[in-house]
Amino acid sequence: MRPKTVAKPETLCAMVLATLAACDGTSGAYAHNMPQQAANPTENQMAAITPSPLTRTDHNALEMAKHACESRDFRALFTAIAVSPAVRRKYSAASITIGVLDSRGKILWTRQVAATAYNDFPVTQIDFYYKPTKHLKAGDEDEYLDIQFNQSQSGDFSVDWARVHYDGQSDGGDDLGNIVGPDGKPLPPGMHPFADGQLLFRPVGDCWKLREDIRWWRQ
Repeated sequence: MRPKTVAKPETLCAMVLATLAACDGTSGAYAHNMPQQAANPTENQMAAITPSPLTRTDHNALEMAKHACESRDFRALFTAIAVSPAVRRKYSAASITIGVLDSRGKILWTRQVAATAYNDFPVTQIDFYYKPTKHLKAGDEDEYLDIQFNQSQSGDFSVDWARVHYDGQSDGGDDLGNIVGPDGKPLPPGMHPFADGQLLFRPVGDCWKLREDIRWWRQ
């Protein structure tokens, strides 16, 4: 568990960016642990590369993202990205760094993935709530995501996400109640669980684009 302001946003971004850069590429210290992409894409990989036709939700989300960029509203942009794969494709860098770190920040592996082949974005939005794209346990519809936004002095945004459950003890509003900690008890106000992953966005032109997807290995 951690308080909402455990570290300065610029420190969070700099630490992860510097760590990944230090071990990026095939000559990195953990290159032997890096997954290798197939030389000939499978049918499933080709399907991921070929975008599906735009839905009404995609069109609405693209318009939402456009306005978010114009007003420099990163949170609104992130909502549009979580809602629509079309928005996610548009606001991703050509190449995305993905990596896995252990609990101490040691890199287990890292590699570059073309945005057209990246289909593992961990966050989706259903109604007004953020939820995992893939549940840790199949069928666990009560699993949600706790999201924390941090901005660096250079304008980068990091989005920390953690898998959570709620106790349902609302104060009468539409909220889900309190976050339940690992011990089964509600977390104190202002406290958040340790993140399971972090998404990094950098300013590009008049908006931001997804550049990195980092996960923490949990044993």
